Amino acid sequence: MSPPQVTVILTVLNDPRLRRTLDSLKEQTLKPLEVIVADGGSQDGTFEAAEAYAQKEPWVLPRRFPGTVAASRNGAIAEARGSIIAFIDADEVAPPDWLETLIGPILRNEADFTGGPTPALEESLHTITAVYYNAYLNRFYEEVAAHHPHSLPMGNSAWKAELFHKVGPLNTKFNPREGGEDLEFAIRVVEAGGKGKYVPAAKVSHDYSDMTLRRMASKQSAYATAGYLIWREHHRTSEASTLRELPYLVTPFLVVLGVFLVLLLLPFEAVVVWNLAVLSLAVLFLALLVDGIRGDEKYPGWRFRPVEIIRRWATLYGAFRGMVRYGGKPGTGGGSEPPPKAASLSPAPAASDSSR
Repeated sequence: MSPPQVTVILTVLNDPRLRRTLDSLKEQTLKPLEVIVADGGSQDGTFEAAEAYAQKEPWVLPRRFPGTVAASRNGAIAEARGSIIAFIDADEVAPPDWLETLIGPILRNEADFTGGPTPALEESLHTITAVYYNAYLNRFYEEVAAHHPHSLPMGNSAWKAELFHKVGPLNTKFNPREGGEDLEFAIRVVEAGGKGKYVPAAKVSHDYSDMTLRRMASKQSAYATAGYLIWREHHRTSEASTLRELPYLVTPFLVVLGVFLVLLLLPFEAVVVWNLAVLSLAVLFLALLVDGIRGDEKYPGWRFRPVEIIRRWATLYGAFRGMVRYGGKPGTGGGSEPPPKAASLSPAPAASDSSR
């Protein structure tokens, strides 16, 4: 039996860690047919480094696809020759059995697409934020993505190449700073009858050396803005729900109410409300701390769970920004314009994926 023909698409933009990722792909037990380095417009010598690498390794194909991540991936997909397309990012490192493990369910006709977790490179955990975010993602993969494969990030995933022809390309209409095109594409695949599968053994190590509190909040806010648009169009999300967000709404609500009372010339009442805001924040902080300590053995780093307050506030801000920007009804306020949905994939197993 001939080995499967797999194209690996490696997206990159101004990232000198590219060589490390390519080195890890060189050591795969299942050799890819090709690795397309999809450069989004690097100006720091990254693309030239890919070209130099390709001089010695002809299976590496550096290509310039300026624009968003979606545009770069679409350009690489159009050139891909493999019957299966896998994705990895330049800040990730793959163990030798990664590709073989990742595509296994596709080869066995158990799934149309797969994805694996992205635990941190231990040496990259320099900040409390990075340690917590790694714990959060470990929990997300096991408790959310495992049951809802549409929420798996594309950065460690594999897909039947035919999906991109039957369902359409990645949506390039999202705001380039917000992303969301991978989630929206996976939802379209599921809606067309495709089936995804989480593969916990298909790990890639993720470099979190640049993960600061500000960066985490910025990323989360951007994801939430795109996530609101996706929810509006498809009524699916990765994890967020009104019930989960309510505890994080209390403090901001009381702060705003206090400002309103000051404008009404009711300073005493405003001070009372602001004191309640401080109390509510303290209660939330302690509740998260206790929960974090309890769960730290299962998810190391969970003890820093109070960082979740910032992450959730960023989520709420991003979702509110999305609601203002895109409006409340599908087709209003601008936003994404996905390609026409495929009626169904043939053959296609029944989709069991559903949002929380």
